[in-house]
Amino acid sequence: MRKVLNYLYIGYYGAIFIGIFLILYPILWLFLRSTKTYFIADHIRKIWGKASTYLGLMWPQISYEQKLKRKNQYVFCPNHMSYIDIVLTGGFLPTFNFFMAKFELSKIPLFSIWFKTIDVPVKRESLRGSHNAFIDAGKKLDDGGSLIIFPEGRIPSDTPKVKYPFKLGAFKLAIEKKLPVVPVTLFDNHKRLESFKFVMSPGLMRMKVNAPIETKDLSIDDAEALAERVYSIINQDLLNAGIITQ
Repeated sequence: MRKVLNYLYIGYYGAIFIGIFLILYPILWLFLRSTKTYFIADHIRKIWGKASTYLGLMWPQISYEQKLKRKNQYVFCPNHMSYIDIVLTGGFLPTFNFFMAKFELSKIPLFSIWFKTIDVPVKRESLRGSHNAFIDAGKKLDDGGSLIIFPEGRIPSDTPKVKYPFKLGAFKLAIEKKLPVVPVTLFDNHKRLESFKFVMSPGLMRMKVNAPIETKDLSIDDAEALAERVYSIINQDLLNAGIITQ
């Protein structure tokens, strides 16, 4: 019976998620034709994320250690628990954002529109591909967006534990562009969607947006220490919440 309910819920959520996207697609296509209107398309993405979350019977609880300015730029570094992390961060982080995510997502029909415009696909297995992706991300930061990137690189097989060491690309980029790094802690998404078992359930989705870490006085040599600091903040949040144990 539990399996039947799980499949029914997956079908229900999938219908909402895809259905809202299809309704919004013509508007997205219009605003994604020009870089000048990308911020409007990102606002529509936020509507999509919020609508599919609430209608999917998931209840986000967002807390901010420090209020962020919507017009400022940041490099957001969340822990990676589930594929649904993209929905929560993309839908609820307040600034105009773009993602760096694995190249395979850019091959999904219709959804690939994001990776042909706002977002940056990364071929992780290719050093040249990764390098070029960070060059593209740097250009997008120069254009005024904020970056959302999962520094673990992929969802850990033993989630909710945080995979460490983090990949340093995001931290080097933040230092190069002199942008604050924001550690973002996700607490419940592995329960909402167990990505390796294809199990879903409605419920709470907590996200803590920690205080920005300034990089203005840092050099590239400080990237590893910055990554360690972000890991420590996220890991401690999960320990404090009882999500993981030492």
